[in-house]
Amino acid sequence: MASSAVHLLAESVSKALQPPQLLKFSDWTEQNIRLSAQSSAAPGRIKLWKFQRGILDAIGDPLIERISVIKSARTGFTISLVASIGAYAVNDPGPIMLLMPTDDDARGIIVDEIDPMFRESPVLREVMRIGRFDGRNTLTNRTMLGGGSLKVISARAPRNLRRHTVKVLFCDEVDGMEVTKEGDPLILAEKRTTSFADRKIVTGSTPTLEATSLILKRYNQSDMRVFECVCPHCNDRFELLWECLDWIPGKPETVVCVCPHCGVTTEERYKPQMVEDGDWRQTAAHIEDHAGFRLNALISQFANAAWPKLVREYEQSKRGGDSSMQVFFNTVLGKAWSTAVNYASESMLMARVERFGVKWDINTFRWREEIPEEVAYITVGVDVQVDRLECVILGHSPEHRYILGLHVIYGNTALKTTWDELDAFLSTKWKHPLGGEIGVDAAGIDSGDGNRTQVVYDYCEMVQHRRIVAIKGQAGPRPIIRASTTRRRNRTATLFIIGVDQVKTDILVSLPLENTTPQSIRLSNGLEEEFFVQLTAERREIKYTAGRPEVTFARVDRRRAEALDATVYAIAVKSLIKIDFGARYESLKAKAPQKPVLKDLVSKLHGG
Repeated sequence: MASSAVHLLAESVSKALQPPQLLKFSDWTEQNIRLSAQSSAAPGRIKLWKFQRGILDAIGDPLIERISVIKSARTGFTISLVASIGAYAVNDPGPIMLLMPTDDDARGIIVDEIDPMFRESPVLREVMRIGRFDGRNTLTNRTMLGGGSLKVISARAPRNLRRHTVKVLFCDEVDGMEVTKEGDPLILAEKRTTSFADRKIVTGSTPTLEATSLILKRYNQSDMRVFECVCPHCNDRFELLWECLDWIPGKPETVVCVCPHCGVTTEERYKPQMVEDGDWRQTAAHIEDHAGFRLNALISQFANAAWPKLVREYEQSKRGGDSSMQVFFNTVLGKAWSTAVNYASESMLMARVERFGVKWDINTFRWREEIPEEVAYITVGVDVQVDRLECVILGHSPEHRYILGLHVIYGNTALKTTWDELDAFLSTKWKHPLGGEIGVDAAGIDSGDGNRTQVVYDYCEMVQHRRIVAIKGQAGPRPIIRASTTRRRNRTATLFIIGVDQVKTDILVSLPLENTTPQSIRLSNGLEEEFFVQLTAERREIKYTAGRPEVTFARVDRRRAEALDATVYAIAVKSLIKIDFGARYESLKAKAPQKPVLKDLVSKLHGG
């Protein structure tokens, strides 16, 4: 009897000392997570859909550092995110951060999603100290047993990020996060993870505009997985996209799925099995540590994501115009909305460079002076930074503009020596193919940054007789360039106002044109790749306000834009020049040295 009791005791102790079974996050979630009636229409033990399992398992994979999910609404991503927080809290406790776009979002996910799931799930109930506000716990700050913690931070208060170091970072709805004076909250948050070699960064969002979508950019940097359903007729796999659906217009109930392989139609009642038989496929399998997932509402098992309901939403959105269609694209199809007009990418422009240019060679202390013969005038736009002046050199002919080069003057722009160097550059003459020399006919120097405004005024006061002027860009329907009528006490030079919208439109419409097309902007092969990235830093987009279209300019991927700004200035100040191409060509020829005639050569041979 005693030996039996000892045996049972030893067995119990051995069982208690065994490490917990290693489970995939999806298996652990289905075994342990309970949904609350407060946050779910189907409370109780969670049953994951096939596509949710793939995302959860990637989040729990120690070999994958980054996960990026571009998604529509109604796909259960928030449930997967909160379940992942629970899995880390129990199995690998440590500092966790969840970054949300706003304060309301941060409070909402704590109250509506995280706390209810932790209360309803027995394995989580004692892990998080809910309701114990002891100075460490607040509404969006939770301490956990085992050394873990959870902080839910608003992206609108990025200064809070500097106080925390985290191992696991979750970022939800990143396309809704705004850059503040403190910087990009997403970048600041990621910097808080650098102390951990085994960090995890999970980013998810419904996309917004194609040109500015952060989640689209991150997905494109990943292994780009797509979820493929299985056709019940031919067993081939395919991504269920909107173009796979077919219906009689005005009758959403007739919608069916058409297999892109066999062409046989399938009714919506077979969707659950099509999804369950499906799986994720990597389309960029060479990326090993960044898993990306793309999913839309067509594969969702929620009742309000049935195909007839989605078709009805589509037809209503179509009647509502582009503003309604953008919402449908973003929230149902999980696609970024493109409103770009006349956009050329940096790679397109780099493929069109030509052999010409003006560039200072630091090794030979000589200028590269390869100026196209058609160039009759040269203008310069100067973008002023704290530590440098970036000067775009622009040539003008009757039919084309030529970006001849970028000249950067490095130095503290508060010092006179830096401006002396700029003055020497703007006084330079270059050889022209017609025989004469050509210099800078006009230059515009940006005074609007607020750091060097007075310095710009002081310099331009001395040189504005050479058409080197202080300028400031303003948005809206304005003339290309006009002298400001407002006088201020600290201004010592005439300030010219640039209508940047009009000039940017000119640039963005002209950049896609082929080199031989009139009014195209032609590009030197001496320009660096970064110049092209900055030149294409903005896109023209159409936004709708109260149903009315408005053309706006949107920054692409938060790029720097010095090259674009300086090109705007160089184009604008051309209006300060009295243009006469014929007279200028004759002037350039007249300055050319006369070619010796035959009788002079003969005379020289005879010692004449």
